Amino acid sequence: MKNARFFKKAAALGTACVLSASLLAGCGGAASSEATVPADTASTTTETANNSTDSGEKTEIVFWTTQRHDLDFMEQKIQEFNETNDKNIVVKYEAMTDNYDNNLELAFQSNQAPDIFRPKSEIVPYVKKGMAIPIDEYLTDEDRERYGDTLGVQNINTYEGKTYSLPAYGNNYRLIYNRDIFRKAGLDPDTPPTTMEELREDARIITEKLKSEGIYGFAMNLKNAYSAMYRSVDEVARLSDMFYYDFSEGKYDFTNYAKVVQSFADIYADGSFFPGAESLDMDPLRTQFALGKIGMYISGYWEVSVYDSQFPTDQDWAACVMPTYDGTVDGVNTMNSAGRSFCISSQCKNPEAAWEVLKYISTDEFMAEYQEGGYGNIIVPSIAAKAKTSTIYGSDFFKLADTDTIQPLAPEMAGLEIEGRTFYDEFGAVILGEESIDGVADAMTEKYNAALNEAVSSGSMQPIVKE
Repeated sequence: MKNARFFKKAAALGTACVLSASLLAGCGGAASSEATVPADTASTTTETANNSTDSGEKTEIVFWTTQRHDLDFMEQKIQEFNETNDKNIVVKYEAMTDNYDNNLELAFQSNQAPDIFRPKSEIVPYVKKGMAIPIDEYLTDEDRERYGDTLGVQNINTYEGKTYSLPAYGNNYRLIYNRDIFRKAGLDPDTPPTTMEELREDARIITEKLKSEGIYGFAMNLKNAYSAMYRSVDEVARLSDMFYYDFSEGKYDFTNYAKVVQSFADIYADGSFFPGAESLDMDPLRTQFALGKIGMYISGYWEVSVYDSQFPTDQDWAACVMPTYDGTVDGVNTMNSAGRSFCISSQCKNPEAAWEVLKYISTDEFMAEYQEGGYGNIIVPSIAAKAKTSTIYGSDFFKLADTDTIQPLAPEMAGLEIEGRTFYDEFGAVILGEESIDGVADAMTEKYNAALNEAVSSGSMQPIVKE
């Protein structure tokens, strides 16, 4: 089946994603006021919101997101809210992809932060920096029953006993591959690789046979090692039970993880990576895949809507549960963004109005439409049971498997501070052949455990373990 929807917003995204002085001037609750409200003055902000609503004045809520795969849908729904809500609330929705966290911090430093924002990582760093306020006072008993266990996930939507965001959707990971390229290379498109060695061999065959046509077997967006590896190396390691953090012991061990890293490094050394991996960003990678130049890569459910609207393609592509290190499934995968959604800013002058917006995008109807549109899988059981599966091409490839689960955060994702180069930087350099794997695993194990032990001992971090 081929994708049919045309690309709509490429030019607009290029400019909408840049933080300008005019955008900053419109941030932070009521646009006409430049005053800021400290995080501990909730009663003052509530009174301001009520007065604004009672007087009939429009209350502007500035809403920042890092996502653009759902931009068409969100813009349409926000417009509907602006036209139909009876509380005189007007939402200004901004999609920003470049330098998001830097721009967000700049906005907070300038006392011009958005009223609602999407954390790019998990909630902890934003809470520690005083950017988000708890929403517990707005949650009813019915809300807590509705969300169930998805609401109180440590360090994802709660931190130190307080709730900061509502769970909504999760994106699972798959090996995405081009069936047309498999056929052209003489490979069976119905039997994608199930081991890393098979992936390496398929990538080698594709590259060897089709390189003259500019087609390569595998791709990773290693311009940003974290972005490339969390969606690929991490998830192969998780499914293989070779992840770098032992949740039962509460400590790091990169020994087996390094073996998975080396398997990707071997594919690169074979010359089977799409050229320029060290400077390849995700969108250029998608562009080349849509053009039929990349045989395989690993990413999340959001790729469904990406190829439906942003990078339409006539290629016969598919996706499958990713390979494991040796073909044995000993672990599980995690659901990206599961439990994490949007926060109310500590600089929001009208938190009750912001809460009305969050309630609107969390209704059963809204969330069902989101899933049916192919933008994400609902993780809230009470809603997921009623929502239909998306009919967008590619959605079937991402149907939830038993191995798709909500996993706790490893400490470095929950606020553990690391000095110098991260393990993603170090292992990314290994994949690119810039460093030898020798000694890296031991060095990273020692470095991360030392930082973790210090953080737990000082009380700046709680131990992260699960039974």
